[in-house]
Amino acid sequence: MNDSQSRIIAMKDFIRIQNPEDCCACGACVNACARGAITMKEDAAGFFYPAVDEAQCVKCGRCVEVCVFTKKQVGANGEPTVYAAAVKNSAVLRESSSGGVFTALAEAVIDRGGVVFGAAWGDGLTVAHIGVDDKAQLAKLRGSKYVQSATGGTFREVKALLKDGRPVFYVGTPCQIAGLKAFLGEEPENLLTADLVCHGVPSQKMLRDDLAYVSGGAPDTIEAVRFRDKSYGWGVKGSLMRGGAKTKYDAGTSPYYFYFLKGEVYRESCYRCRFPGEGRQGDFTLGDYWGVRQELVDKMGGVDPDDGISCLLVNTDKGRQWLSAIEAGLSLALSDRHSAEKRNKQLLSASVPTPEHETLKNGYIENGYDAFRAGYKTHFKEHMIRTAKNMVPSKLKRRLNEMLSK
Repeated sequence: MNDSQSRIIAMKDFIRIQNPEDCCACGACVNACARGAITMKEDAAGFFYPAVDEAQCVKCGRCVEVCVFTKKQVGANGEPTVYAAAVKNSAVLRESSSGGVFTALAEAVIDRGGVVFGAAWGDGLTVAHIGVDDKAQLAKLRGSKYVQSATGGTFREVKALLKDGRPVFYVGTPCQIAGLKAFLGEEPENLLTADLVCHGVPSQKMLRDDLAYVSGGAPDTIEAVRFRDKSYGWGVKGSLMRGGAKTKYDAGTSPYYFYFLKGEVYRESCYRCRFPGEGRQGDFTLGDYWGVRQELVDKMGGVDPDDGISCLLVNTDKGRQWLSAIEAGLSLALSDRHSAEKRNKQLLSASVPTPEHETLKNGYIENGYDAFRAGYKTHFKEHMIRTAKNMVPSKLKRRLNEMLSK
């Protein structure tokens, strides 16, 4: 190595997060470090940030190179093809958060000998990305998790699988997909990606504290968490399983759930998310088609919208090829980007923090979960209004929303 090369490496140094809003915790830097010198550490609010062991670091600068906040991330070019979509398999549709498109794609990838990566519940009610190559295991990845998932070492796993020639389907938030691609440095033909319509992510510490609260101080008794339980209809109502019995878990019972829906408790980078304006990061974008028009429902062949309908954006030619492979198993209606964006504002811009955000965050750091509980009680009027709205049949709400949007 000559002196010039040495100076370049020294100048690259290693990743340093000066401001919380500059890190989305995608995990690209952790996966890129060949020395294992970078780990993710929780801050006082429970959000993860990279920490460098300087004794192990050789200052190669690879972590800086893959950081998605150090350079503009180029997404898909051109207009996406937008659909209202629902899987025809009623059992899969019932267990999915919206229209079940994820499962249809995942099964097609596994049928071709591939591996599917997504967020799954783990020990201690934690959430982390895992890979599965068995359709029976897809249930672990199905369903919304309203918390930041740890990507761990999955980017390295993906790279090894792609090198072996296996198809890989990776699903995550836009920043996670951007981080994966930055780590790989290319987009291999056998990699398929889907980003989610993402509002933002609270911390896992906040979620653990909330589950302790709603379980009466006994989180170990919680057997399963579902943020979206369709036995209550297609919407934002979930459930907890304890001792084989199911109880509601939603904004009316949980401060965490309430503040998530209000957008009050996301990590700082979420409020400055660049990705809505830089093109979609995945071959697909998956979300709920809230406020779907009746004319689209009719074009889908008479599906019941109360069973859930996906907002599906097909962003690349690769995505269009994969859609053609699964479309026989889907009810589809061609839509347009404008219609999708009307009820999914995060396709256009990042979430905006309200004045309560700083108060809640600082209160949580200083006083723990008591700050959430205290603030939650001050929203009594909102809780009553939400309860009243939940009593209105979903079909009637959908009709009213359609009339008001005209």
